[in-house]
Amino acid sequence: MNKLLIYIILICFPVLVSGQATVNDSVSVITEAALSATDTVNYTQREFEPGFKERYKADEFIYEIKPKPKTAWDRFLEWLRDLLDSIFGPSDEEVAEEKGGISWGEIITKLVAAILIIFVIYVIASSIAGKEIFWIFKRSGKKISINEIMNEDLAQVNFKDLINETKQSGNYRLATRYYYLWLLKLLTYREIIEWHPDKTNSDYLYEINNPGLRKDFEYLSYIYEYIWYGEFAIDEEAFTKAEKAFIKTLNTL
Repeated sequence: MNKLLIYIILICFPVLVSGQATVNDSVSVITEAALSATDTVNYTQREFEPGFKERYKADEFIYEIKPKPKTAWDRFLEWLRDLLDSIFGPSDEEVAEEKGGISWGEIITKLVAAILIIFVIYVIASSIAGKEIFWIFKRSGKKISINEIMNEDLAQVNFKDLINETKQSGNYRLATRYYYLWLLKLLTYREIIEWHPDKTNSDYLYEINNPGLRKDFEYLSYIYEYIWYGEFAIDEEAFTKAEKAFIKTLNTL
């Protein structure tokens, strides 16, 4: 029985091998046919549209990170930092950044910058208010201010005598100031203006309703501010012209 089974297998083996070869040949034929069919597909060459490069030159297609241009404030801080470094030595900013803090150089730079800004604002505000700002550089010697005189009994202040004394000593700047205080005194007594220590010359100007008097007061205020706040030395000839203008207006009050 076993021998018979072996004979049957030996007889059928060539048939199985032949069938497998036939299947492989069929697959090869089908593959070659498919490749031939693929080779016959129509191909159309495409070209780029004219000017396509220009469309991709816009800002949204540029991915390079360009450094921001330095402002005047950045250049000022850089100059100040270099100046402090030259005086105190370089500040270890890289170490401070790694530790999440700020260096002493940056602190000093910002502090000095803040002081300068505050000083500039103070100078501008004081100039607008019409007050003296450079009190550190003021000349030595006691000067009678408007507050000192206006707080006294105005009836007891003899501006004429004060002016004569300053004229004899050659202090024409102070004499001009006395003339202006005298003018404010008379305007207050005539109830043309309402004097207050916080008011400016411009405030008094708007309180004067008479057009002619307002024009004269504006001119005399200009003379006074030019001579007194400008701290310009004037000679006798220039003072005489200013004195005539003051006397002319005072005589109308």
